[in-house]
Amino acid sequence: MNGDSPCEPSREELIALIAAQAAKIAALEARIAELERRLGLNSSNSGKPPSSDGLSKPPRVRSLREPSDKPSGGQKGHKGDTLRQVAVPDRTVDHYPEGINAPVQYGPRIAAFVIYLLHYQLLPEDRLAELMADLFGVKLAAATIARMSRTCAARLQAFVITVRDLVAGAPVKHMDETGFRIGGKTQWLHVASTAWLTFYRVCARRGSLLANVVGIVVHDHWKPYYTMSGVLHALCNAHHLRELKALIDIEKEDWARKMQQLLRRGCHAANLARERGSPLKPRLIARMERRYDAILAEGLAFHQAQSPLAPAAPKGEPKRRGRKPRRTGHNLLLRLANRKQDVLRFLNDPAVPFTNNQAERDARMMKVKQKISGGFRCIAGATDFAVIRSFISTAKKQGWNVIQAIAQDPQILINSLRMA
Repeated sequence: MNGDSPCEPSREELIALIAAQAAKIAALEARIAELERRLGLNSSNSGKPPSSDGLSKPPRVRSLREPSDKPSGGQKGHKGDTLRQVAVPDRTVDHYPEGINAPVQYGPRIAAFVIYLLHYQLLPEDRLAELMADLFGVKLAAATIARMSRTCAARLQAFVITVRDLVAGAPVKHMDETGFRIGGKTQWLHVASTAWLTFYRVCARRGSLLANVVGIVVHDHWKPYYTMSGVLHALCNAHHLRELKALIDIEKEDWARKMQQLLRRGCHAANLARERGSPLKPRLIARMERRYDAILAEGLAFHQAQSPLAPAAPKGEPKRRGRKPRRTGHNLLLRLANRKQDVLRFLNDPAVPFTNNQAERDARMMKVKQKISGGFRCIAGATDFAVIRSFISTAKKQGWNVIQAIAQDPQILINSLRMA
């Protein structure tokens, strides 16, 4: 007999157990290392796209090339292309068109093509220069493209100011904002638009709101919009439907399913009434509002019966005092209750849409620009882009040919907007 107790493992069993635990620890350590590696990946150190970085983008990767003592630009002996006049022309034809103020220059049609491809089709400068050379035999330098963009933005300033004022004074307008990378830092692009007009502006602060706004503002419940004076509000119900879907799928809250159905039915009824050219009947609106209140009461009763959540506190620190945190569904219920009039404004006013999709669509191409270029080097370039995109988006909504509109006198287009 050995000295081991019948209840205790033998020496061989302990050795096997230790070996198994060591193998498991090694496997877990390897998995942790792999997960930490994946967490450290971003667009600067892997093949992940820049769009996966979010707004907290990593700094740009330093060039792998070593610096040299050569100046930037074309080097001595490099064969360049220019529009230099020949010393002895074969023949001479005199032209005296308006706007020609240099011996050699590009005309407004070429400039309109460049602006169209750069700011509407969003081609990078190098590919744009290659396209112009291949299609038209016009060889443009990056500096020439940048100069055309600056000149165009300056020429369109008065037009865009007119658009801004028309949007601010419109009976119903949509507003949204999105992060914009400028000089490696996040700034903000604000969108204010209608079905016929689009105004973009670049701001260092997210809370810098458009001035002189009247009428109804459709937005996504970002709280600073409620600091605007003299306006009414309409909330984006597409956001509410997404939040309700999460509560249905994940939290299994039955009130959310009922609210989702009610909002969808309200949207359908409002769309039918809009097609008929008549408002919803007051009796139908009153019935929907009663149903809305009943669902809110059911949801609030459900959450009040739940055990309260403990305040979150960092590990090792005592529990924090103050108001106990609410569940996600409880917070949504309070918003729907406190902003009932803004949520259901689409029922009472045929001019108010169910969603803020107009502003989100108008902001989408600006995000595409970020995915292509990664951002802007300076505030001037971003501002010029916002001005030109305001013009192009408005031109598309007005049904104008974009290239022809870019080459046209802006005052003619301003008059057209004011008469619309």
